[in-house]
Amino acid sequence: MNVLRYRHKPFAIFTFLLLISSLLRFISALPLINPTTEQQQKLSGPGSSPPTCRFKCGRCSPCKPVRVSVHPGFTFTLEYYPQAWRCKCGNKLFMP
Repeated sequence: MNVLRYRHKPFAIFTFLLLISSLLRFISALPLINPTTEQQQKLSGPGSSPPTCRFKCGRCSPCKPVRVSVHPGFTFTLEYYPQAWRCKCGNKLFMP
């Protein structure tokens, strides 16, 4: 009985080492994301870039770009609304 137990031990060690090495390889292949890149990914949409909102909000500050849904004047609700960039300061939206 002890012979069978020791026979599977090298296979278990080999499987464990293979699993660990593949896990380390996967982790090393992941891209490192710094906070500025992550913030840029949140702001940018497909085929669009955020506007420069300097001097767009008048005296209000801080004036930051945000994406808003544009609701058409239909009486029925749609599943998809196009999105547009606006400049936001406080609770007010301004055209860029």
